[in-house]
Amino acid sequence: MQAKTVLSVLFIIFGISFQSCKRNNPILPGSDLDVPKMEEILNGKDQNLINLLNRVRGSVGRRGSGSKTIWSRKNDYGLGLYISANHVYNITGWNSRNAHFFNLSSENPGIFETSQIPPVNGSIALGHTLIADFPFIHFNISTGATNTTLLPAEDFYIGIIDNQRAEQSPLANYPELVKTPVPLQMYDPDNRTKATPTWNIAVAGEKVIAVGYPQDNANYPNGAVAYGKILSDTEATQTIQKLKIAGDTEGDIPYNSSTEFLIDAQAIAGMSGGGVFNADGQLLGIMVRASDKENAPKIIRAVKIAHIKSTMIEFYNSLPETDKSRIRPFISGEL
Repeated sequence: MQAKTVLSVLFIIFGISFQSCKRNNPILPGSDLDVPKMEEILNGKDQNLINLLNRVRGSVGRRGSGSKTIWSRKNDYGLGLYISANHVYNITGWNSRNAHFFNLSSENPGIFETSQIPPVNGSIALGHTLIADFPFIHFNISTGATNTTLLPAEDFYIGIIDNQRAEQSPLANYPELVKTPVPLQMYDPDNRTKATPTWNIAVAGEKVIAVGYPQDNANYPNGAVAYGKILSDTEATQTIQKLKIAGDTEGDIPYNSSTEFLIDAQAIAGMSGGGVFNADGQLLGIMVRASDKENAPKIIRAVKIAHIKSTMIEFYNSLPETDKSRIRPFISGEL
């Protein structure tokens, strides 16, 4: 897609002043514009913003051509319960579109390739270390949906991260079955993933940051940070109408206040699955879609953690006790 020239604007976020970078294209494929690089924020002068970013950035990593966010380590094993977008996984990779879980005690859907989280020591460089990634639960996906037409209400799945690590190699490398004896070691200086609660409800008008890993690894080797305000339901509905008039694809997707929220911010391809956090560092949702057209409103669509959690619990409650016992140890802290 062609670059879009947009004036920099001044945001007041969390009581902190900082300059935004140029506008850019959507989370889905294609972008050649900038949002702030992780290192630009961390090397800046706004200590409150730096502290917030340090609080949350260890929770966000790479997953294939997109991102993933560790929601919680509050389970029987202290492993990482993460969320990513179905279109990042590629929905054709699921054996069925019906909700499904893997029995991680006996099934091994794990991968190393393209799976990374920040180092335990807090370095912003991911380096060449891969971490085991186990897709765990996906939920019902509409029959006609594709990776580019998935609605936010269905564009998420849950996975598990343990401590198995491997160095990048030209040869395929796969982990063993999930290792449960040792809790996940990760950069989480304030134990955000163990807090009560680990997440919160998105509030209209709230200023947020969104962290992810763009596909443009050459320019964003250490991730990117978007920031903006959560739109009210009225503002979101009006913005969707403006997007429709502008001919943006997002204008064809009605706003669903029960499953998503909109942020007046921009993202880059590959940030899908990245987390959206409030000023207290609580996880509010994950990024899944964004506007595209030049001269159209710039928005990010995020799936609410509240919706993800309720969907997970509804699925869990629908299972027979034998299956519940296979899932429960991994999600116990968020039931």
